[in-house]
Amino acid sequence: MSRNSASGEVRKRTAKKGAPSGGDRTIVLILAAFTALAIAAIAVIAVLSSSGSGSSGNFTPNNQGLLKVGSQAPDFTINTVNGGSASLKGSNEATMLVFFATWCPHCNREAPILSEISKNYSNLRVMMISVPQKKTGWEAGDSPQKVREFVNHYDIKGPAAYNPALGERYKVTGTPTIYILNKNDKIVAANTGEVPEDVLKGWIQKAL
Repeated sequence: MSRNSASGEVRKRTAKKGAPSGGDRTIVLILAAFTALAIAAIAVIAVLSSSGSGSSGNFTPNNQGLLKVGSQAPDFTINTVNGGSASLKGSNEATMLVFFATWCPHCNREAPILSEISKNYSNLRVMMISVPQKKTGWEAGDSPQKVREFVNHYDIKGPAAYNPALGERYKVTGTPTIYILNKNDKIVAANTGEVPEDVLKGWIQKAL
């Protein structure tokens, strides 16, 4: 009988060690609840952040170093890739100047929007001007032929040219750089980098 009693006491002590008391269970449940709430909060924040990252409401123009909004755009005449010429002065219509490079991924992403705009705004002239940019230590080589292939591929209507000197006059340091001009060639908007479509169309409406 004494041996059985001793083994019974051992089993009771072992059971007590293995199972948490009522107070311990409460603490574990509280910690689990807080952990679940924290995970849920992080998930909600992540969703809200991702949904707002590409919205036009968060867009701020990147016009540092560019010609100032409200100033007069420098006049120019350029030879187009189709063998003609185009001038800024005297057009008496709003103009969108797009400084780009054919190899630029941002320019390629924005090109379908520019194509739509060039065809849907009859009183807006879209001018595509390719300028060389430094790329991984060497000057990326565009050419009139590459520019012609680019605008034909995306079906962008309007004059297109390869003119590095014009990029310097318009203080272009990155592509794409876009200037929106009213019919008096005053700068309504300027930006380096991609622009949300609705923002771009809003600038155009101001220029028209």
